[in-house]
Amino acid sequence: MSVFERVLGGNVFYEFWKQLQQHIFSEARFIQLITLQPIEIYKASTQLEVDDAKIDLHIRSNVENLMQRRIERTINLLTLNLLENKNKAYIFDFDVIIKAQMAYAEVNKFFNHHFAKQTYVIEENQYYLFIKKFETSNIGTKGEVRLPFMLESKRWFLKRKMHGVAVFNGSINFHQPKYVIKTRNLRYRLETNNWILKIIDRIYHDQIVAFLSDFLQYNFSEELMHAKAEAQAQIDSFQSQTNWIAGQIEEMDMERITIENDGVHAVFLAQGKLRLIP
Repeated sequence: MSVFERVLGGNVFYEFWKQLQQHIFSEARFIQLITLQPIEIYKASTQLEVDDAKIDLHIRSNVENLMQRRIERTINLLTLNLLENKNKAYIFDFDVIIKAQMAYAEVNKFFNHHFAKQTYVIEENQYYLFIKKFETSNIGTKGEVRLPFMLESKRWFLKRKMHGVAVFNGSINFHQPKYVIKTRNLRYRLETNNWILKIIDRIYHDQIVAFLSDFLQYNFSEELMHAKAEAQAQIDSFQSQTNWIAGQIEEMDMERITIENDGVHAVFLAQGKLRLIP
């Protein structure tokens, strides 16, 4: 299961729906019905552990204000939109907002867990790349990754191990195209005392940047689809216990992802319809 699916999974939507059924018509919420503000149904903070790394989650859920809906339907009646008003009489919008934050120390743990201390074949029986560790940070709104490595050559005339540090930095683009995260203005520099690595970098620097710009892309559409299905299953499992309320998630998306001083931030939004059954 991917990181996105784990962030959007768990019991988030089950807890939201339970709170909605318990509180939407409680006495404490009744005063909110005479305002024109959305009603906050659920608010929680938790921490999720993914492959040794911790992600902080802040979850908030709102339901469209009932009084506001009544005013809109009164206007519908006055304009004689009777059929539309009847069809929508008991339907309200709701959303679930999930803010995820991952500190750079935790980003390091995640990447080191999956990719560090491993040897990658560049050319069979010729060149091998060993990544020692990942060190992530930021420069303003740009991310920076320091990657200490060892390049081993097994060619008979160039049999040796060469050490260096590749330092990458760039910005994040998402939804260009839709459901894709990729780097923008990617740059890198090489820190090494090895003359062979310096020559390789001088010759292939632009090609390496172009390759990485194309390679470092991530399509998360399938993950959102799976997360949406799991969220709907959570709601269905709870609402099967009652016959007066039903909910349907219509959209789930990542609203934004940003690089900030305290880590990487992402905001996910699920939107749907709540139907009261008279």
